[in-house]
Amino acid sequence: MINEVIEVRSYLDGKNLSKKNLYRICYLLAKWFKEKGLAHMEIRNAVFEWAGRHNIHIKYNLNGIIYRAAEDKSRLKDNAIIKINQGDVDEINSRFDSKNTKLVALAVLCYAKAYANRDKIFSVSSTALSEWVKISVTSVSGRHMKELCDFGYISKIPPAKNGYAWAQKDMNNMYRLNVDIHNNGGYVLADNNILDLYSEIFS
Repeated sequence: MINEVIEVRSYLDGKNLSKKNLYRICYLLAKWFKEKGLAHMEIRNAVFEWAGRHNIHIKYNLNGIIYRAAEDKSRLKDNAIIKINQGDVDEINSRFDSKNTKLVALAVLCYAKAYANRDKIFSVSSTALSEWVKISVTSVSGRHMKELCDFGYISKIPPAKNGYAWAQKDMNNMYRLNVDIHNNGGYVLADNNILDLYSEIFS
């Protein structure tokens, strides 16, 4: 989820495909094909060809997704090095006890280190986060993210009244991280493998 190039390549190979995460998958594929120089119709054809190859039905307005990808001037993130330090670990241990809540807190921290702005605000899809940590989306959004908010690790930012429809469909939410966010330390997230990183730190 941090290294989007690795993520997209896994989707192209037919790995980690989930209907619940299909909007994000289509969006990242559209960005991938856009970066390869394809025009709008070529992107549409390429995504549908991929979907047919993997027996996937796209229920979304694909043209809308392609427009959104075309408007996004940032490139797919690649080679991002995310580091976790002992202070990060101590913050999580001081606030949470359950394995899954600690895992979600660690994932959110890694994601914020990659994507948060200078005010430590970031937008994250509950569905994509769920797929990354291998915990059901209802548990992630209804229990673990709530616990992160209740115990002051993050704060939820109310959606803007003029928020985009796609954000609602993708279950995107805005949060502010309330702890220090320094990208340094002896633990490193490798190849998006958040479960391995959790085991290395907390096992």
